[in-house]
Amino acid sequence: LFAAAWIVAPATFTSASLVAIVIPSGILAIAAIGQTLVVQQKGIDLSVGGMITLAAMSLGVVYGASGSLLLALGAVALCAVGGGVLNGLIVTRLHITPILATLATNSLFLGVVWTISGGSAQLSPESLVTFTNATLFELPMIGWVAVVLVVSNALFMAKSTFGRRFTGAGASPDAARASGVRVHRYVVSAYVASCVFAAFAGILLAGYAGQETYALGAPYQLPVIAAVVVGGAPLTGGRGSVIATGLACILLTLVVQMVLTLGAPTSVQLLVQSIVVGIAATIRLVPWRYLMTKFTRRVAP
Repeated sequence: LFAAAWIVAPATFTSASLVAIVIPSGILAIAAIGQTLVVQQKGIDLSVGGMITLAAMSLGVVYGASGSLLLALGAVALCAVGGGVLNGLIVTRLHITPILATLATNSLFLGVVWTISGGSAQLSPESLVTFTNATLFELPMIGWVAVVLVVSNALFMAKSTFGRRFTGAGASPDAARASGVRVHRYVVSAYVASCVFAAFAGILLAGYAGQETYALGAPYQLPVIAAVVVGGAPLTGGRGSVIATGLACILLTLVVQMVLTLGAPTSVQLLVQSIVVGIAATIRLVPWRYLMTKFTRRVAP
């Protein structure tokens, strides 16, 4: 894709265009970390967009009222953890389908946004705006934050006891229960992580945009799921890679930027993005191992 973009739309790789790729893909990758963890537990979180908006708006409202960034971040953390626990308990205790449960809580989060803000925009703290618009070695700070979070999460899930049990609980819940693992705790923790990472993405997005609006998180709700799918995590759960999801975020953002550079309208951008997601999902349905085995037998002397 990078090679095709270089040939078809070389303007995609100007400094301004690269910044336009790194920042949205970084924010998308941070939110997609939590979505990957939820998918690993055979769930899905449709409240990511609402949590991004709620986190950003809570930050603006509390900071505007108190003038304390620390207090504002504490309010965001409280909203994120509370929202994640709510999602997890609805799914595990009330046994409501994750799609319906998180779609309902997404509406709830947006309702809270309207309640605390009255629908009016809020200004972001100046220190946050400065941080999110800064660069380090010519790379936007948001990109560095995304890389650190993706890599550290991947290492934690691969090397820690919690991470291995988390993966086992998602791959085979019945086997995990038989070995004494309380699977529902890992499911709840996945939804908490999803809301926490979504809130983190909301904070960075608010800082970069300079203000918080009612529709701030809406554009990220479905692309987060698309990134997980393109990254190779099946929606049936059991496996997934935050590294692959992070790379998928770059791919999806690059597609949009390349089409935008060519001057295509929004309708074409969405069409191309949907085609990429469709191709990525279809590739995994092809029995590559069977075809390679069959081909090897034919060419073998």
